[in-house]
Amino acid sequence: MAAIEAIQTTYLEADAASVTFSSLGSYEHLQLRISAKSDRSATYTNDDIKLNLNGDTGSNYSYHRMTGEDSTAGATGAASDTFIKVSSIQSDAGLSGATNYGGLVVDIFDYADDGNKNTTVMGTSGLTEAPIGKNRVTFFMGMWNNTDDVTSIALAPANGDFIRGSEITLYGIND
Repeated sequence: MAAIEAIQTTYLEADAASVTFSSLGSYEHLQLRISAKSDRSATYTNDDIKLNLNGDTGSNYSYHRMTGEDSTAGATGAASDTFIKVSSIQSDAGLSGATNYGGLVVDIFDYADDGNKNTTVMGTSGLTEAPIGKNRVTFFMGMWNNTDDVTSIALAPANGDFIRGSEITLYGIND
């Protein structure tokens, strides 16, 4: 039976450009649970979150995303990028209420595998794109093309800052 333990929760009392976790503990896998919103211009309805590992901003990441927006399906990806695009969050800071935050779950598998393999990341998200009222679900998978153990995780909105009230919790998972 798997055991899951909260390692750290970051609740933003003020807007922040990024959130970094550097005390990861000794677990088999890690999981991030995110409830967040970006201050990107109200012209847009969402903002993507970028994930970097160990401060690596080189072109060492690949990712693929499948998105369902109401009755429309879509897919995007990158074979070589400077981050893993994990998903979208709501982006109009003027919209209040818990329903205007995007929810994500991000799994990071075998993050401390003694240099034997690249790190795989996958997850899901969902949000209602206010004010246009579309519902969006995203499934994503990415890889860090590096065999180093993961020692830090950084998350940042692609086009804005996380706004006050965003919350991110890092969990450790053991089998």
